[in-house]
Amino acid sequence: MTDGPTRYAEIDPDTHSPLLQDVLKRAVAGRGRVPTPFKVWLHSEKLSDAIEHLGTMLNTQSSLSEREFELAIVLIAQHWESPFVIDAHLRFVLKAGMPAPIVGELKARQVPHLETEREKAIYAIFKAFDRKDVATDEVFNHAVKHLGRNGLAELLAFLGYYTAVAMAMKLHREPVPGA
Repeated sequence: MTDGPTRYAEIDPDTHSPLLQDVLKRAVAGRGRVPTPFKVWLHSEKLSDAIEHLGTMLNTQSSLSEREFELAIVLIAQHWESPFVIDAHLRFVLKAGMPAPIVGELKARQVPHLETEREKAIYAIFKAFDRKDVATDEVFNHAVKHLGRNGLAELLAFLGYYTAVAMAMKLHREPVPGA
């Protein structure tokens, strides 16, 4: 992580527009708190409105299980080398039921010994992009077979959404708690 203070510019709650107040209300209702990336996105009301809808849908209505989407988040956060997101989501994937030895492999950036075909499909799709490659037909067909086209579409949206999260947290120097 880049040394230095965080780069957030706080927004005075007294100046929140009705739209911004609604976004904050929905974010808290959907997730139980205002997600940290919103410190960045709230500076653009329309963006924060759109991204709140997408984030809540992905986190609460996806066909991917919590364990599966947390796996995807850890992978994309590591790709962007975003310490805050990596730290948070390694804890979340463990809490979601990923066995500790596999979380250890993820933390060490080793090839994880994943347990399900769905998790293996998520990993294989991500690794194709991580190599700046196009997934082979075998990888694509495996993902469609085990995730379905809806799950694959949602996986791609998770990777895009959490790319934005990882980049925002890294650029704004969000510190890792306790570090």
